[in-house]
Amino acid sequence: MCHFFKRFGISLLIILLTVSSLFSPSASADIKSDYKTYVMAPLTKITNWSDFAKQLATLKSNGVYALTTDVWWGDVEKNGNNQFDWSYYRQYAQTVRESGLKWVPIISTHQCGGNVGDDCNIPIPSWVWNLASTDTLTHKSETGYVNKETLSPWAKGVISTQYDELYESFSQNFSDYKDIIIKIYLSGGPAGELRFPSYVSSDGWSYPSRGKLQAYTETAKSDFRTNMQAKYSTLTNLNTAWKTNLTTWSQVNPPSDGDNFFSSGAAYNSQYGKDFMTWYQNVLIKHLNLISQKAHENFDATFGVPVGAKIAGIHWKMNDPSMPHAAEYSAGYYNYASILDQFKASNLHLTFTCLEMDNSQEFTSPYYSAPKALVTQIANLATQRGIVLNGENALAISSSDASYSESRYRNTAQHLFNEGFSGFTLLRLANVVQSNGTKTAEMDRFRDILALQPINVEFIVKNAPTAYGDTVYVTGNRWEMGMWNNPDGDMIKLTWDNTNKDWRGTATIAANRYYEFKAVVVGSNGSPKAWEPNANNTWSTPNVSSNYTIQW
Repeated sequence: MCHFFKRFGISLLIILLTVSSLFSPSASADIKSDYKTYVMAPLTKITNWSDFAKQLATLKSNGVYALTTDVWWGDVEKNGNNQFDWSYYRQYAQTVRESGLKWVPIISTHQCGGNVGDDCNIPIPSWVWNLASTDTLTHKSETGYVNKETLSPWAKGVISTQYDELYESFSQNFSDYKDIIIKIYLSGGPAGELRFPSYVSSDGWSYPSRGKLQAYTETAKSDFRTNMQAKYSTLTNLNTAWKTNLTTWSQVNPPSDGDNFFSSGAAYNSQYGKDFMTWYQNVLIKHLNLISQKAHENFDATFGVPVGAKIAGIHWKMNDPSMPHAAEYSAGYYNYASILDQFKASNLHLTFTCLEMDNSQEFTSPYYSAPKALVTQIANLATQRGIVLNGENALAISSSDASYSESRYRNTAQHLFNEGFSGFTLLRLANVVQSNGTKTAEMDRFRDILALQPINVEFIVKNAPTAYGDTVYVTGNRWEMGMWNNPDGDMIKLTWDNTNKDWRGTATIAANRYYEFKAVVVGSNGSPKAWEPNANNTWSTPNVSSNYTIQW
């Protein structure tokens, strides 16, 4: 709101009245010093390498650091077990190297096709389905739908062997490209995300329904029973905890009616529901542990770069009064803290999606969608654990409405520069660069707000009218300065320098960007006492670290 008023020349008095009710100074805002911007490559294979090189050159000249690329298992090992063909991706890597960009390969052990935004059809290798029974290798939903987008996490033996061979072959064939490979991502499930394939249109799903539980193969059921036997030892103990009268372990099953499981409250309040959901999520956690171990064994010595994985931003049904968080639970997200504990234990970077969205439908039926709150929750959990965090947009940002797309980038920036993100990956190349290499209308907005080069700036405020208990902040027109003390942002906090008798603080902001800002004195009660008088400070920042002095 303050930014709006300043743009249109309303008096400083009105601004002060407006922000007084919103003022809540907190930790200092800035860009993380290691912040980088990435762009996702097309899902489909490149056919015109000359035009692709032009596209990459445009990314490089607009501040993008690296390209992220799905390296499809279904392509490189399609001819047979241990029959790898990396020729396409070696040409790909060479083109990236020549562009001056860095590269983030995603070892994509999932199918391309069938998810939102997919424009290709690359199934996982067909011979894989002969390595074990269909029941072991696939997912089965509440409706009986069998999903083959990715191997089931219950197929531990096959996954251990096949992913190990895949990771080892990648390491051997791309060791000579370690100069451009700056991180490697693992596909943890459908769409490359650590989750169950709960929401697929071919199983009758449409947004914003909750999706379907995926624990109905005999292999999954047997695992659930085994887990419950290990926990309770006897049926008597289980019946006491569950308030049931089961007579055989074969009667221990996943919910027979998924909708009722949630709407009745059993998923939330019953011991059965808690046991089932904990087990269901732990299947994913064990899967993450397995694939991360194989990745570190094969990649660390060769590349010496971080390994990461992705969690999906399942933001709908979060506030549904009859089944809160049911979409998340159906996908296997029962307790994010436990999942992130495994990210930390496995030494993985985390990518999370839906940063561009807002909470405008958080209490609107049937959506109950709260993506903004969800991103903040995940960011806080990651920060508490010291996990390196990267963000993505969930849906492509359109250039048909400039004000709308700019608002999406600003929503993203609010999270990135106030919640500890080390990078952002834009979905997708075609939204910012034409096929012939020229930039789209979207590129300038994306570059200005998100494709930033961090620099350190020491802000110095002299002669501020402070008393004991006061603090001085700097805030301005961009999220890395707190967006004029927007309640969703943090300002730049200064401290008193007793030697120089002024207020000083170093913030990481963007090189080569236009800023408007002011200093503000905040009392010990958290309320603003005085804003710097006269016009806003204006500054086009240099491309190196610097300082800026404000004479009050």
